[in-house]
Amino acid sequence: MGGKKQNKVKEAGSDAKASAVKELKIVATQVITKEKVLQTPRLISLLYLIKRFDTIHERTLQFIMNYLQEKGAELGYKFTKLGNDPYSPSLKNDIVALLYTGLAEAEPRYRKIRVTSDGREALESISVPSSFRELLETNFNEIKSKASMIDAEIDFGIRKSNKLLKKR
Repeated sequence: MGGKKQNKVKEAGSDAKASAVKELKIVATQVITKEKVLQTPRLISLLYLIKRFDTIHERTLQFIMNYLQEKGAELGYKFTKLGNDPYSPSLKNDIVALLYTGLAEAEPRYRKIRVTSDGREALESISVPSSFRELLETNFNEIKSKASMIDAEIDFGIRKSNKLLKKR
C-alpha cells in the first residue's frame, strides 16, 4: 500500500508552447443603425408603445407585447414563460437596439425605459403601422391599468432591494 511518491516531471517547453499559441476568432455581428430601426415596423411599434407610456419597465413591455400579440398584433415575437412572466429574447434584442441607437434610454433610478428626443422626432417623421396603433388605442385603458400594477410591483422590489443594500 505504501510506497514512495514519485514527483511528476513537466516538460519545460510544453507550458511555453501552450501560452505562446493564441487563437483569433472573428465573429460577424450585424450592426444596428437608426436607419435600420426606422425601416423595421415592429421596432417602430415598440418605440411608439414606449412613448405612449412615457416610462415603462422592460418586464412590463414583455407583458404588454405578449398581450397585444394575443389580441392579434402581428409583431413576430415568440414568448415563453419564465416563472409566471412572458419573455421573448427577440423583444429583449429590440429593446437593446432602441437603447443602442439612442432612440430610447434607460432611466437610472428605477431603470425604466423612455423615448429620447431623437426617438420622438423619428416617430413624428415616420408612420406607425396603423393596425398596431388602432389595437393599442382600443385597448389602452385596460393595458395602462395592468402596466401600472406591474410597474408598481417592480418599483417596490427595486426600493426594497435598495433599502437592504443600504443596511449592509
